[in-house]
Amino acid sequence: EEAVKECDCVELDILSPDLQTKLVTGEQIDVLANKLGEQWKVLAPYFEMKESDIRGIESDSEDVKMRAKLLLVAWHDREGLQATVESILSALTDAGLTELAEILTNEADNIS
Repeated sequence: EEAVKECDCVELDILSPDLQTKLVTGEQIDVLANKLGEQWKVLAPYFEMKESDIRGIESDSEDVKMRAKLLLVAWHDREGLQATVESILSALTDAGLTELAEILTNEADNIS
């Protein structure tokens, strides 16, 4: 019976990885960018973005939602396999954007 239990656990992990290892999806980035809007600049320092990166984002687009998306995509590209749901939740929480963290948590639960 023990062996069967272990096997079930492994299958469950493959089907629904926890937030530590689950990578942020493009869909989650879109949802977050739309909700983040003008608050993207609050989040930027928690993604360790340099002032020059922030200026670059500002010069690339006038639209705040697009700026938010550019920020998230830049972070995602830089982090690669470290761009997990957990790391983005941590940054959102540290930046005081707990409502967005809750939205993302719900999104992560819905996307399997």
